[in-house]
Amino acid sequence: MATPTGLPVAQIFLNAGGKTGGTVMWFFVILVQFFTGCSAMLANSRMAWAFARDAAFPFSDFWAKVNNVTDTPINAVWLVVIFCSCLNMIGIGSTLTILSIFNITAPALDISYIAVIVAHRWYEGKVQFHPGPFTMGRWSKPVNAIAVTWVCFISVILFFPTARPVTATNMNYAICVAAFIGFFSMIWWYAGARK
Repeated sequence: MATPTGLPVAQIFLNAGGKTGGTVMWFFVILVQFFTGCSAMLANSRMAWAFARDAAFPFSDFWAKVNNVTDTPINAVWLVVIFCSCLNMIGIGSTLTILSIFNITAPALDISYIAVIVAHRWYEGKVQFHPGPFTMGRWSKPVNAIAVTWVCFISVILFFPTARPVTATNMNYAICVAAFIGFFSMIWWYAGARK
């Protein structure tokens, strides 16, 4: 951890492969991060455009506009680029705050997966549902129950601090970020997004 490079993983690569081998391994790490960023950018801008298309954003008409030349929602892409850049600048001012924001990503993603399962089971019988080409038949309910139980369990675990004793500097504030997101989303929903 006290490596002179300031990057423990880079030091492991340097120790394992020397300067040339370590550099090659580090290049692939950077390449993977770049492509991960590209796929995240694609997903985020697709969601931003869909929300704007459905008038769930302020200035939705502007964000939902599709470029005539490229046939892509460039405005939605730039919205995501600017928002994510501003979000990452928080890390310059406070490592603890940006870690709290990053620590919410895994539980939020997992909860988004089970939200669909819970909604399907909640509205089952009340709304006409047409299953897709693949269905688990009688096993779907027990598998859904296991998935929801696991995600609830692991989400609670992911909100725990990683060290003891818990202090103000090692506390996992992701639960505070989650509460803020939930509170903001509810206000946004009732203020007009539901219409």
